[in-house]
Amino acid sequence: MKKIMRKFIVFMALLLGGVCVEVPVVFADGAVENKSEAEILYTENSDITPPIDRDKPGEAVEIVSSVPIRPGTSGPLSVDFAPHVIFGEHDGSQKNDLYYAKLMRIKKLSDGTEEMVPNFLQITDNRGKNSGWRLTIKQNGQLKNGTHSLKGAEISLKNITLFSPNNGGKPIATESVRLDPEGGEPTEMAKSTEKTGKGTWLVMFGKDSEESKTSIQVSVPGTSEKKKGNYTTSLTWELIDTPI
Repeated sequence: MKKIMRKFIVFMALLLGGVCVEVPVVFADGAVENKSEAEILYTENSDITPPIDRDKPGEAVEIVSSVPIRPGTSGPLSVDFAPHVIFGEHDGSQKNDLYYAKLMRIKKLSDGTEEMVPNFLQITDNRGKNSGWRLTIKQNGQLKNGTHSLKGAEISLKNITLFSPNNGGKPIATESVRLDPEGGEPTEMAKSTEKTGKGTWLVMFGKDSEESKTSIQVSVPGTSEKKKGNYTTSLTWELIDTPI
């Protein structure tokens, strides 16, 4: 990760004045003085924060995926990483089905080892000002295979847990959300105040790998026609500045 260069400009001056005569010592009444300034200049952070290792927050990890992972957004308020949700391969049926998203695989850059971890979203607030944010999610249409929709299918995100290596105040998270398959209005997942949510946060779906196994799910009614093929949709995760 590219490091930010911050310019530190410091000016100092010290004037000492005095008159020494024979005893008794007499100090001049006409003392003079001058002033200078000390200065620090901060520039706006424009880096992209890579996904971090929850066990070793100071180290970055690589997401191991069969599909390309989109790069995070840059700037002081950023969505660093958004998960690719994979529900896997299933046989079509005439009954109501419930499928769960697979866990994510990460590669630790420090030693090259890989492990399965809870699905997570990563966000960063490096604005350095008293301002809050809102995190929302929106499903951009129903799961589709070409022009054929998986009617009635609903995606739910549960056991939403926040983790941060920083010592800042913890934002408020919604425990679970159900997405609108027809688009509709974005759904709020978490929000901060002017005193919370600073630094980098992992928005995890499940506090650990075991809980995460059932934390992202899609329900598909038996009445929905399940033609052979791959059904996809997209999710928009938005981090919104909320001035106080």
